[in-house]
Amino acid sequence: MGNIAKKILLGLALLLVVTTAISVYWMARGGAFKTINPAFDGECTGFPLTGSAEDILIDHERGFAYLSVLDRMGVAQGRTPEPGTVARLDLNVSPPVLSNALASTTDVMNPHGLSLHIDADGTRWLFMINHPADRANGTETVNRYKETGPGLFTYIETLSHPDITSPNDLVAVGANQVYVVNDKGATGTLGKMQEQLFGKGYSKLVYLDNGQGRSVLDDVASGGGINASPDGKLIYIAETGGQTLRVLERNPANGDLTDVASIDLGTSPDNIDVAQDGSFTVAAHANLLALIQHFISGEPAPTQVLAIDRNTDGSFNVEEIYLNAGEQMSAGSVGATYGNTLLIGSITERKILICERNL
Repeated sequence: MGNIAKKILLGLALLLVVTTAISVYWMARGGAFKTINPAFDGECTGFPLTGSAEDILIDHERGFAYLSVLDRMGVAQGRTPEPGTVARLDLNVSPPVLSNALASTTDVMNPHGLSLHIDADGTRWLFMINHPADRANGTETVNRYKETGPGLFTYIETLSHPDITSPNDLVAVGANQVYVVNDKGATGTLGKMQEQLFGKGYSKLVYLDNGQGRSVLDDVASGGGINASPDGKLIYIAETGGQTLRVLERNPANGDLTDVASIDLGTSPDNIDVAQDGSFTVAAHANLLALIQHFISGEPAPTQVLAIDRNTDGSFNVEEIYLNAGEQMSAGSVGATYGNTLLIGSITERKILICERNL
């Protein structure tokens, strides 16, 4: 064998080693080798829906949970689903009662993330990401509603911005102010590489204020969820691609954000629920490869929920409070608390779990 042939073989072997190492790294990072040992201290009961509740938010004063309901598996498989809706689950009665939360809305209803803002006088405003029927060519929008009866909302207006290209979640910080986070839209060489290898890359966070918008961040490692502290001073972003929970301080005068902390979760976070005491729960995808396979063939995908508390010194405690391989709930995307009750919603499952924790 000549020197040239040896060099070619050596180069191919080196390329194979590097490619294999990169593949193994991303598979490990995506949770392909994670052992799923089911864990939850309590009991869970399934509550059927006409679609999946990708996001859930809770009005603790009213005792209502609002669910973003749509047949998302049908969308993923190319079927044209029935219009989605925002459902209201009354947690004041047992068993809970489900009803429609919208008195009026838009013709196209493909809801995703939800957020609720309560004014000082008690007036409530509901914000909802609404995807177009044709996501490849249509305009991504945010629907804004006003409460006109207890737990019943009337459509007010539609908001949009050129940088809202792949919105996943949003958080309202005023009656006319809302942050909208995209889950993809990579920029730069590193962002493009991450998007190719991991499926998603860097994305933008857009701030809408009285109809005017601008990007306030362009380095979000794929925004899967966003929420705010009860006083509105901190913004939390679930960076799915970065496997981190990003904590930022908010300037209420102009909406600018300053990084405060980045919490390494070791799993891929999705929606964030903030409780009245400032603690929060984060749903996560423990195995992204299983999640992809779930969309392709319907195989179970793990559901994970983390509880996070902030200490007085500014540090954070992270505790896993729910884990299941997918037999009880696949592709869980949100965990929201109401007292000892944990509500778990999914990207695809046509139900939610109502879980009572042993606290």
